Amino acid sequence: MADGFLKKDDLNRLRASVAAKGGRFVAPVTVARQTVFKETAPSDEVALGYILARNSYKEFLFPQTEAIAEFSIHRQGVELRGKDADARDTVIFGARPCEAASLASLRAVFTWGFIDESYTKREDKTVVITVACTSGDDACFCTTVGLSPESAAGSDVMFHETDADGWLVYAVTEKGRAFIEAHADAWSAAAPEDAVARTLFMPPVIAGVDIKKIGERLKKKDHYDEPLWAELTRKCIGCGACTYVCPTCHCFDITDEGAAFEGERRKNWDSCQYDSFTLHASGHNPRDAQWKRWRNRFMCKFNFYPEKFGSKGCVGCGRCVRVCPVRLDITEVMEEMSKRP
Repeated sequence: MADGFLKKDDLNRLRASVAAKGGRFVAPVTVARQTVFKETAPSDEVALGYILARNSYKEFLFPQTEAIAEFSIHRQGVELRGKDADARDTVIFGARPCEAASLASLRAVFTWGFIDESYTKREDKTVVITVACTSGDDACFCTTVGLSPESAAGSDVMFHETDADGWLVYAVTEKGRAFIEAHADAWSAAAPEDAVARTLFMPPVIAGVDIKKIGERLKKKDHYDEPLWAELTRKCIGCGACTYVCPTCHCFDITDEGAAFEGERRKNWDSCQYDSFTLHASGHNPRDAQWKRWRNRFMCKFNFYPEKFGSKGCVGCGRCVRVCPVRLDITEVMEEMSKRP
């Protein structure tokens, strides 16, 4: 039974309610003919008829760049002052189930051996409202990696679109239930009788892909340098677009920026697809060819994440397929790896 019902026309009431309590409302908005997640202003019109936002909302939990410390150099020495994360009450509206599932993967990385509070504090103060998918395209493959258009993992509140021009509202977590209660004035406690959930878009499982077999194959070291990697990935140009839109990619660099005697220590997104990513100070680079860098990303998705973190490295959102300028389709590599002994 639904915990409430929200008319599409009343979405601004929910947004206003969040703002009135000091929170920010992040939602998909059409900018330059592309749907992107952004912190909305009252004048922004939230996009509803989209398949998947171009960017991942991970940037509101794991910013593209942030200052983690300030430093200054004095006669007495160097002073380093840490900076707390800018963790604000945040509502992410319009997440898709595939992307919501990525939060478990990010949290596993940022709490592995140490607690990265710049991430965990933000996630703890974030409520994720996921809208189940009623449309998709040929880049969607969530079902192939064990998810579905109605998977609730990573969501706090789940919306199901109805024919009554609104959404059925379901609490998934206690945080989500508290959010529904805190904003009770924004929605109806009960759904109208004609509020029937719309049919979900179910991407077909890619017949030739065996995720378990891929994982087992990637564990075998004798496959590590086989020519197949270079053959399958020869058209990759190393632009890194796939890593920046991927909801589970998490690589970052830390640099000191500023003037001679003062500045900031900043944490910036990085990409394993760049030739300098593993370049040693000695000049040696263990991944000196692009196919080795692409191999690393594939292994991260289907070997390192499941083995180290017990979570999904790939959630089947298809963003990497959509943005790749040379149309290097990860699912085609998955199919080929599934065929091999």
